[in-house]
Amino acid sequence: MVPTPESSLHFEALVALAAVARHGSVQAAAAAIGLSAPRLNRLLRMQEQRLGIALVEASARGMTLTDAGERLHRHAQALLHAVADAETSARQEHRGLDGTLRVQAPQALLVPLLVPLVLRLQDAHPALGIQLLTDEHPSLIDAPPHLRLMPGPLPPSLYARPVGALRIGLFASPGYLSRTGHPQGLNELAGHALVHCPREGQAPMWQLAGGHCLRFEPRLSVNASAAALRAAIEGAGIVRCYGLEARNACAHGLLEPVAEPLWPPPQPLALTYHLGLRAPASVRAFLDLATPWLRDQLVG
Repeated sequence: MVPTPESSLHFEALVALAAVARHGSVQAAAAAIGLSAPRLNRLLRMQEQRLGIALVEASARGMTLTDAGERLHRHAQALLHAVADAETSARQEHRGLDGTLRVQAPQALLVPLLVPLVLRLQDAHPALGIQLLTDEHPSLIDAPPHLRLMPGPLPPSLYARPVGALRIGLFASPGYLSRTGHPQGLNELAGHALVHCPREGQAPMWQLAGGHCLRFEPRLSVNASAAALRAAIEGAGIVRCYGLEARNACAHGLLEPVAEPLWPPPQPLALTYHLGLRAPASVRAFLDLATPWLRDQLVG
């Protein structure tokens, strides 16, 4: 069914609502999407009148969404992403991508996400140069990255394209589990051989579901995620990593999910960049091309 002009949902108001949800104030939201604050405020009030419910409210932290506003925002995200992807397809059909871009991400996301993405883009755009940089080695980065693939909640000041959600899970080899059994709870998990993959200075501690925190003495500690995953495949113990990292090994029977009720909730993932609409054309083109592909990988 095609919405009529009298439809109770207006796309521009949904964009305004999403901006307020992200930035926490009418002024910051309006600046992010290129509207005046009075115009954005009118859009929200008109939408509230059409629906007969309050969508936003003032609080000590600024402007927040009501429960009804949160529900509408969650449902609207799929529509906003679909429209953005459709515009991307139309805009990029005959557009080339060139120059050199610096893209930064956690080391653990380079192989499952950024390397295949970059190879696809460079195959379609031979003039495109990419420097892939890891979060774990900031001292080796000579110049600021143009884009970052960032998990977790983001500061409201950042410009970002949400691409989906990441799940962190626990995995072990079938051989290891046949020898030791499957842990069924936190206490049993603590008794297993645990492979730790720290960032610099990070203590051996896993954040788990329900706010639980497991401190442990690792049997093996290695600060390269690919090596930690390989150790788990070889039977060294249970590893905590992104589900994306373990996906291929699980598909080939080399790893199995472990203690899934203990897995923490998914965390958002976004491509962040500087300057918003004033960003260089190559950055905006990369965003337009990369965003739909990344979303597909995170849904799969």
